[in-house]
Amino acid sequence: MEQTELELEDKSVLELGAGTGLVSIVASLLGAKVTTTDCGETLPCARGNVPRNTELRAKHAPVVRRLEWGSADLEDFGPKYDYIMGSDIIYKEETFADLYKTIMHLAGTETVLYLAGRIRFSVDEDFLATLKQDFYLSCVYEDTVREVYIYRGEKLRNS
Repeated sequence: MEQTELELEDKSVLELGAGTGLVSIVASLLGAKVTTTDCGETLPCARGNVPRNTELRAKHAPVVRRLEWGSADLEDFGPKYDYIMGSDIIYKEETFADLYKTIMHLAGTETVLYLAGRIRFSVDEDFLATLKQDFYLSCVYEDTVREVYIYRGEKLRNS
């Protein structure tokens, strides 16, 4: 976030697949209105970690919620977010269709998407190619030694 000079103060941020909630914690401490999401066994970790690390230090108290990608729960989220962020969420091919559906549903025409992580397999690249059908997607950071990339996307107007 620091290298891309994001101005997050008072912006709405949704983190997908938060895990420990590190992205949410940083965004919250930078003044964003954060909604942290995950599901399954990692949700309790985010529920404990995010408030513990932002309490009394964040301008807006982050909200931690359950979100199963591709589910009917998507209707409970919104309005559209200024930013949707995900770190290391492109790794299980069986989740790609639901992740894509979730991103498409939650991203408005003004939403900026940030996806960070390792691109391990050709199917991961295929997922990014699918996103490029509906988003202007560019790599804004790359560490070729660690094979870590950050992609920035903006929804195409006709999507």
